[in-house]
Amino acid sequence: MLQVVDTRYQAGRFGSGFKPRPKSDAGIREIPLAPLVIEAIRRQLPPEPDADDLVFTGPGGGNGVPAGTRTTLSRHGFRRLYQTAAHRAQTDLAHLQLRGPHDLRHSFSTWLEDEGIPARAIDELMGHQRSRGGELEGDSRIGARYRHTTPEMAARVVQTLDTRLTLSLHVAEATTSAQPNPGTRVF
Repeated sequence: MLQVVDTRYQAGRFGSGFKPRPKSDAGIREIPLAPLVIEAIRRQLPPEPDADDLVFTGPGGGNGVPAGTRTTLSRHGFRRLYQTAAHRAQTDLAHLQLRGPHDLRHSFSTWLEDEGIPARAIDELMGHQRSRGGELEGDSRIGARYRHTTPEMAARVVQTLDTRLTLSLHVAEATTSAQPNPGTRVF
């Protein structure tokens, strides 16, 4: 499980840093992780990780920071990493209108909905306060207060993500082996 407890903000001239909590109570949550994601995260952590270590970090090096230092990943650095990965995919992705890392939230939500995960569970995992469908889909606001994500739903989420990520990795592997790029780093 990945626990979302702190929120990084970058507000231009208004500063940047960490807020002690997300915007709402719904933002404080646990997200079940697929085995492929757990392995990818483990490869990025130091050999003897501390519970307070940052999971997603910048590359370190430059501006007086020694290379290899685990620095805070900036919003711009994350966007640059995302755009580089999309560019390296070397396939026609223009039809997807990729804009940035927030696109990954759309994929996450779509994959789960496609597999029949209840909207309330998706909303809970994404940190939304109430169901996207609201009363239009037969959900009442009071009913949402009594329904929660069960361990079985979390297991279905993990299975869905593992299946979709495995397929994505196979497609990426087939794409990169067809058009080798010696500078590509796979994480």
